Amino acid sequence: MSTAIVTPPPASVIKGEVVLPSSKSISNRVLIIRAICESDFVIENLSDADDTVTLKRLLDSGQDEFNAGDGGTTLRFLLAYLALKGKPIKITASDSLKNRPVSPLADALRSLGADILYDEEEGRLPLTLNQSEVKGGRVTISGDISSQFVSALMLIGPSLKGGLEIHLTGEVLSLPYILMTRSVMEYFGVQVKISDSQIMVPEGRYIPREITIEPDWSAASYWYEMAALSDECEVLLKGLQPDSLQGDSVVWKLFEFLGVHTRFTESGAVLTKVKGFSMPDYFSHDFSGCPDLGPAVGAATGALNITADLNNLKNFRLKESDRAVAMQRELYNFSVKTDFCGGSRFKVYPGRGIRPWSRPVNTYNDHRIAMAFAPLCLVTGSVTVNEPNVVKKSYPGFWEDLKSVGFKVEFN
Repeated sequence: MSTAIVTPPPASVIKGEVVLPSSKSISNRVLIIRAICESDFVIENLSDADDTVTLKRLLDSGQDEFNAGDGGTTLRFLLAYLALKGKPIKITASDSLKNRPVSPLADALRSLGADILYDEEEGRLPLTLNQSEVKGGRVTISGDISSQFVSALMLIGPSLKGGLEIHLTGEVLSLPYILMTRSVMEYFGVQVKISDSQIMVPEGRYIPREITIEPDWSAASYWYEMAALSDECEVLLKGLQPDSLQGDSVVWKLFEFLGVHTRFTESGAVLTKVKGFSMPDYFSHDFSGCPDLGPAVGAATGALNITADLNNLKNFRLKESDRAVAMQRELYNFSVKTDFCGGSRFKVYPGRGIRPWSRPVNTYNDHRIAMAFAPLCLVTGSVTVNEPNVVKKSYPGFWEDLKSVGFKVEFN
């Protein structure tokens, strides 16, 4: 098993400039739209994250068997797109992704005419798409499992006769991702109406246009965590701007409460540690629109010995790992007590302060666990991370970027 031993810059002072990866969420939506257009257009700054690389490769392959790997968005967007094409296809994924839900989207596509059969166990991959025709109309899907199901349907909606009316049941989680999908679709000429529990997607055609993908605010969260845990910080995250399509852009406001100031310039966002800042005794936020920020904020508040309530993390157990369990186990090793209450609230308790842990942090095949725990070295002096290459899923250059601002990273 490979490991990365991470130690902080001298005196825990972080200074430099970082080029973050581009948003894989936006990249994946644009790739599906380009495939539907069947007319090539330029995509500048396309994400190099594994999920996006895999999706692009599969869309370009022309094959009849697809393996989505570990990419939840890759799988769900691909399933809806392939159902639209109506050709016989087999789809599978990694063992971990096979355990994540796919039936809500498959059932919705079936109701629109897709012929989908599960090859082994009902409701789980692998599955076969038989030749069939998907038509427009009204479809009902739960909004409280994954916004990716909803976005997958929205993206193919314009290509369906009569368009698509999506009725959402239950609480709608991660609404900013649905709004992101709408914004991207509107950029390419399709106007989507969202009101309460209904999404109206008209029949139409996407207009091919050149697009530049903005930097990833989810990736920025680990730099905000580093800034909060540093003794001094001045880091420019190039290209980041507050007027973003991404719900995770709220991270700059959250970390204001943890002593990190953001100054936006033409070049991007400059993060500084506020001198003499008095940390709060209590931190709370509703993460229903930005669940991917949970690991960075949870690790930061634990390291800062702050009582914290990270609320509405209902999908925390349905990500690349069971993040509730992963965060609890690994923070406990650093003497930080936490709890996952009521199926949606991640609670961080204050104690005697974070303590060094001599053994490696397990990453559970989850890129966000690896990146959330590496910054703890600023408090403990050193952190060893198992399977460091897992960061390739969303931020392939993470370790090199750490080294560029003074961190020492040794791979074994």
